[in-house]
Amino acid sequence: MNCIADIDAAIRSAGLNEGDVLRAAGVEARYLSQIRRGRRTFTSTMARRLQLAIAELKRIQKLAEREKDADGKTPWQSRAAAQYRLCISFVAHASGVLPRFILDADPGRRATADPQWLRAARLRRIALYIASQYLNIPQADLARAASMSKANVCKALQDLEEIREGDPEISRILAAVEGAFEG
Repeated sequence: MNCIADIDAAIRSAGLNEGDVLRAAGVEARYLSQIRRGRRTFTSTMARRLQLAIAELKRIQKLAEREKDADGKTPWQSRAAAQYRLCISFVAHASGVLPRFILDADPGRRATADPQWLRAARLRRIALYIASQYLNIPQADLARAASMSKANVCKALQDLEEIREGDPEISRILAAVEGAFEG
């Protein structure tokens, strides 16, 4: 890439926004405009900066797409799924059950007459809450990680927020998490 046309073509072929590339390269839009009008020269340093910015943005874009493709069944491919599984593990340990107990209770089954399923669903809500509130995982990513819809994740978080103060088990688990984040 030795001219501005090559850079423009690289930006278009990568499907990137020119403004994003310029920001990533630390170049003002005005400066690029002056190059296009012939008031400044296009240097090899400028070309390298723009190439590196394009490469970095493409890498970030690829990682984001891989994250979206991964689901809760493949936590090694998704950071959000792995963090959700760690929350499941923490909640299971704090509640005296195995993580498998929570993970095997399929949220899509809606077995509300089964007390075991209800207990697992309750613990899953706590794990979702921890992942959302303390690890700042977006609800859409949590929905994929937990194999739930975004609406169900939102509802589960709202439900837990409502009963949080009145339930000693929830208060105990969340106090332990808050203790880890203090200080």
